Amino acid sequence: MKKLIAILLLVMFAFALEARNDPESSNVNYVKSGDKIWLCEKMKSGLFAVNIRMEDKVTLKIPFREVDSYFCNGRLFERLPVIYEGAPSGSTALMEYIASRNGLRLYKYCKYGECGELVNNTYEKAHLQFTYFVFQDGKFYLEVDQKNAPTVLPFFGIEVI
Repeated sequence: MKKLIAILLLVMFAFALEARNDPESSNVNYVKSGDKIWLCEKMKSGLFAVNIRMEDKVTLKIPFREVDSYFCNGRLFERLPVIYEGAPSGSTALMEYIASRNGLRLYKYCKYGECGELVNNTYEKAHLQFTYFVFQDGKFYLEVDQKNAPTVLPFFGIEVI
């Protein structure tokens, strides 16, 4: 009987430890805007702004145009210059950090857009498109395309299929 009670106590103790180490609750989220950094308990990104809930239950709403970087659910986003054909000069966007090596950093940029041409029947409606860029010290270094992807992605430890 004593062994059964001891085993039950050990199992209950293990479940209690597992509940305390919930990865969702131990995630540290932050938003950086200008010179300020807000550490937050919960973060929710909307269409035009990010809503952050502090530990003291205060909620802040920060427009994306003012956000320099943020970390949420294990993903880092940083504001970097957008370099692609047709992009306005001097425009920036929040890009997701993927990997880094030897001072070079790989980022993923997501945008909605149309592509193709009506003339040769390759037109596609607006859909989510991903572009990968390499930056060095916050400056554009290389755009990853079909030609260089088989060499650039393995350099960052990403397997190409």
